[in-house]
Amino acid sequence: MEDRWRSASSYYSHGYLIPFVTGFLIWKKRKCLIETTYSSSKVGILLFVTGVCVQIVSAFFRVHFTSGFSFILVLLGIVFYLYGNTIGKKLLFPVLFLITMVPLPLSFIAGLSLKLKLFAAGCAMGIINIIGIPAIQDGSSIFFSNASFSGRRCICSGLKSLIALISFGALFAYTSSISNYMKPILFIASIPSALIANIIRILIVCLVANNWGSEVAAGLVHDLTGVLIFVIAFILLFCLCIGLRKVDKLFLCNQNSIHMFSGEQDECKI
Repeated sequence: MEDRWRSASSYYSHGYLIPFVTGFLIWKKRKCLIETTYSSSKVGILLFVTGVCVQIVSAFFRVHFTSGFSFILVLLGIVFYLYGNTIGKKLLFPVLFLITMVPLPLSFIAGLSLKLKLFAAGCAMGIINIIGIPAIQDGSSIFFSNASFSGRRCICSGLKSLIALISFGALFAYTSSISNYMKPILFIASIPSALIANIIRILIVCLVANNWGSEVAAGLVHDLTGVLIFVIAFILLFCLCIGLRKVDKLFLCNQNSIHMFSGEQDECKI
């Protein structure tokens, strides 16, 4: 995994941070964990054995992707076996969060990256047509009347930011002060947020390429808009979180109103 993290074209350069984030999440629960009675769970043995079997099969077939998951299964098994179900459940998310540092297979990433690049280019091209700028799309390249916009140089799939934002989305949903029913919605929203942010990025760079040429767009503008993806995605997630929090409060108020109305009816019957 570390070899993939430090690769020049890595999609998982954030992998170095994930164990520290997991450690911090566990450290924040230290008081609660100290007060909890330790026990032992047979679920831990099952998870441990499953992880070892997955590792043996992965080593035999030299599949490094599943080998990373076996490590997490073994670690989770040790937690459940040594500390029991109560502590195991409390540490379930911090340990499972380590999944975000396990790199996907390169073949899968290559195929997904191409599809995302074509999708983002197509969406940006649709907006460009609505604006009224004459342009032609050829695969992941967009051609203007005075400039060509190469997909290899400028149009990115956004997969790197998508993978990083999925990790952030999971962490953000876990730490947000919303109900457990709303947290999966916030986590899933990190995917469309990253896609929307990447489309906006491509659109901005396309407009720069049309007015000042592809060389300008492929330079500083391309690098700056790479940071812009995270800014836009963060804003979208924060806005959604605020909306979900309001929905939670509204739902809670409705429940309280129903309980109060039911209580009044009971008093009338008495």
